[in-house]
Amino acid sequence: MSGTENSMQELFARAASLLLGNDVDAAGDHDARLILQALEYAGESSNGIDSQLANRAHLLIAASRFARVFELASPDAPGLISFGAQFDPALADPLHDGSPMVGVSGVGLTLREAFQGCIGEGIEYLSQLQTGTDLLLEPGVDDWAGKLGPKALELVAALSERRMQPERALSWCRVTKLTDGGEVWLPADICLRRPPAQREFAPPFPLSIGSAAGPSRDAAALHGLLELIERDAASLWWRGGQLPRSLPPQPEAGIVAANLLQKLRHGVSTPRRTWLLDITTDIGVPCIAAVSCRADGSGFAFGLAARPTLEAAVRSAIVEMCQLELADNVVATKRSERGDEALNRQDRIHLQRAAIDADQCRLLQPVEECAAHLPLHATDASAIFGLIVQRLEKLGYDTFCIDLTRQRFAVPVVRVIAPGLQLEPSEIVTGRLQDAIVRTGGGATYTGGIPLI
Repeated sequence: MSGTENSMQELFARAASLLLGNDVDAAGDHDARLILQALEYAGESSNGIDSQLANRAHLLIAASRFARVFELASPDAPGLISFGAQFDPALADPLHDGSPMVGVSGVGLTLREAFQGCIGEGIEYLSQLQTGTDLLLEPGVDDWAGKLGPKALELVAALSERRMQPERALSWCRVTKLTDGGEVWLPADICLRRPPAQREFAPPFPLSIGSAAGPSRDAAALHGLLELIERDAASLWWRGGQLPRSLPPQPEAGIVAANLLQKLRHGVSTPRRTWLLDITTDIGVPCIAAVSCRADGSGFAFGLAARPTLEAAVRSAIVEMCQLELADNVVATKRSERGDEALNRQDRIHLQRAAIDADQCRLLQPVEECAAHLPLHATDASAIFGLIVQRLEKLGYDTFCIDLTRQRFAVPVVRVIAPGLQLEPSEIVTGRLQDAIVRTGGGATYTGGIPLI
């Protein structure tokens, strides 16, 4: 896709009109039709606008509002398609006027997959931003304390200790407790992205963890829940020191990995070495870390994924690994062109992690045993989501959900919160992580305390 930023914005808007059949003149719009063909949207009929077609049109409309949408090429994975985008948070609400531009990205094996991932991530971010119409509450202690379980109460207590003005009462958001469908309240600053001047505390973990956009509410909720499980597994592995396992002897997962890597690495003269680690926890949802490095063990990169099936986790982890390889290349280019002074905190974490010798770090070598995977035989997102929520409840973890879908963007966005699961990164150390460190001595023994994320 080429053209100036303004022309691309107009082109996305025209493509959305053509897709929806709203503009008679758009029927002869050759460039807009090419966009739809490139994204594999061209076969859609405007005679009946179903939910999938409407979702795709809303993604195109959102892209037309972004400041930039662009493609990136990965030298280590030429088969990877990557989109980046930048947008002004004020798109969500005037409350955020003057905020710095935000960047997002998406990757995949097709233009459609990468585009939808990138624009969906942008809509997820924008939908989580507080608006002037969001209703926040200031209930008394008796109004909420009795409705939260012990792990949620521990989280609230930890957040209360982080208040910038201890005398200032917390603001709260209504959320749904998924085990019984009841309404409860959780602190607003972990539910919404609020303007800095209005926050009672700085969130101790990225608010993107557990938040997701999707073609349906159920798909978004499942994606958010799986991300919580993925980051919990990553933390117990990297900070908790739980050694990764080998993949079970299932040929399907190995075939998926081999075929995918062949597509992604095709054309690279010296491909990076790649292998897979099973970091599934007691929850049982398959969670995979895909790991790569150069021939000498330097340049360690990784990808994480929790999915209902092992094959799906393998695929997603490998694609995310290639995305991080691309990010590492961007940081290296930034450093060579502008020097160390141009690097931000996240850039420096990239460099520290990439300096780990992958051949010598024990956390990157699987032990010869297999994890037990939860049998998730359902096929639709709602049923799978329900099975995982039940599994978490059995282990003592409540799950909460807030629907953040905004009419302005009309794409389903859901935030899922599961107090007690360990997020990564996070300034709060849960009992779950503490127990793992006590059992193993902690991951810092192998990593020197270098952050994973």
